[in-house]
Amino acid sequence: MRRIRLIATAAVFSAMLLGYNSTLFSWGLFNLFSDTSYTESGLKKAENFDPDRDILYLPKMEGKSIFQSANDLSICRKKDVRKYIYIYLTSGREYLKKSIERSYIYRDIIDEEFRKNEIPPELSLLPLLESGFNPNAVSRSRAIGLWQFVSNTSTPLGLRSDRWVEERRDIQKSTQAAIRHLKGLYGTLGSWDLVLAAYNGGYGQVSRAMKKTGAKNIWELIESGVLTRQTSEYVPRFVAMLMIYKNQRLFGISDEITIPRIENSEYVVFEFPVDIKKLSWASGVSIETIKSMNPELNSGATPPYKNEYVLRMPSRSVKGIEEKMDRLRAENKRQTIHRVKKGECVASIARQYKKKLH
Repeated sequence: MRRIRLIATAAVFSAMLLGYNSTLFSWGLFNLFSDTSYTESGLKKAENFDPDRDILYLPKMEGKSIFQSANDLSICRKKDVRKYIYIYLTSGREYLKKSIERSYIYRDIIDEEFRKNEIPPELSLLPLLESGFNPNAVSRSRAIGLWQFVSNTSTPLGLRSDRWVEERRDIQKSTQAAIRHLKGLYGTLGSWDLVLAAYNGGYGQVSRAMKKTGAKNIWELIESGVLTRQTSEYVPRFVAMLMIYKNQRLFGISDEITIPRIENSEYVVFEFPVDIKKLSWASGVSIETIKSMNPELNSGATPPYKNEYVLRMPSRSVKGIEEKMDRLRAENKRQTIHRVKKGECVASIARQYKKKLH
């Protein structure tokens, strides 16, 4: 017994010398998540885990924000966090892997916007949970894009939705809007932990729940049972994804992640509406690639009401575009605008301009 106490004391002392290297001294924690297929017994093992009984050392959570406790692994003291780590590494493994892989396509753009603002960088990973980093994602409530904005939220934030563009799918603009929204929530709630819950359930739900329960932090609020089930689950779900994303090797998923080849790109300013087919010809870039780099485009052209429009294009194409810019401008000027009169149909209009219908 004395020898065991000495070993434990030495281990904790070593942890202090190493700056509480919780990754090293919490290694037994990762054994909980070695399953790649879901089983009830595996889930129960993760849920029933007691860090003070089952492993040598895990830091305490008291006085730490969600992101601080995620960094030192102490957030794994929360049963629901362990539960969702297990679920995302088993039944949700394929979804999570695809989400992580897609994230690399857009992280440079998103990270650049976050660097311009005083906001926790961990929040840049919210699209993991919101959309799986799929800009074309649409929820049952008609939330759209990486950040899953509904129109009631996106319109006041300045995102445009019409027949030409859906800016909720624009990576840069939607990220800028998300940052404004997150900072606005923080300005009223004063806690990034509470902001997470409000991003899902709305400021009204969170503030009413706090007034009703007197809860001071997100975990008290969740445990009170006042929040909706979806909002109560939102924070541990996100934290679970965040933990796995930041510790892919330790959770045994890194070898299964294929980082996509990312083509260097640049922004090109067009001072006139541009037809995507003609741009494809001028740039040597397929229509599919142009639309994948600019997912906000709803039609085959940039908005006619915009005198200036910025498109993201592969770097290899920029020189060709610049060389053919005058030709593209001339093609745009040759386009005819016809005001439809009463009684006219598509066929009669086509005959006027000697065009064939296909």
